Amino acid sequence: MVCAMASLAGTAFAAPSSSTVSGAAQAVILTPLTIAPIDALSFGQITRPTAAGTVVLSPAGAITTTGGVLTGTAIAQTTRRGPGTFAVVGEAGRAFSVDLPTVVILRQGTRNMRLSALRSNWTPGTVFSASRSFALSVGATLNVGANQTTGTYTGTYAVTVTYQ
Repeated sequence: MVCAMASLAGTAFAAPSSSTVSGAAQAVILTPLTIAPIDALSFGQITRPTAAGTVVLSPAGAITTTGGVLTGTAIAQTTRRGPGTFAVVGEAGRAFSVDLPTVVILRQGTRNMRLSALRSNWTPGTVFSASRSFALSVGATLNVGANQTTGTYTGTYAVTVTYQ
């Protein structure tokens, strides 16, 4: 009887040497983001100021001025004045972000004016509607120099839309 107990004491009970579990995998295919320009960001016609100033165009289209720049309400506008507008399309219910540059240079020959404080009607947490679209509007501040050279100043700016 002593021999049998000694034999049992030497037997080891080993833990399993491997374990298996199933892992989940998935992929979500989203509608590609697209953005298309509709209207150019246009400050309209401005009378050349004798003192430097700014024209602030909000994403909603409101215009304010500072310094020597007049609002232009007395100037008959023969061109469109308003924010830049874009059609943005993406996955319904998905959040997205909009990135704009901090400064853009408008040029007319060797002369230039600076756009700053570009902003849009997008706010953090904005999601695409059931129609999968968002009407993006962009405004900015136009910095006009004293006795700015007359002419048409043009430039471009990048608008980047990214899923969040």
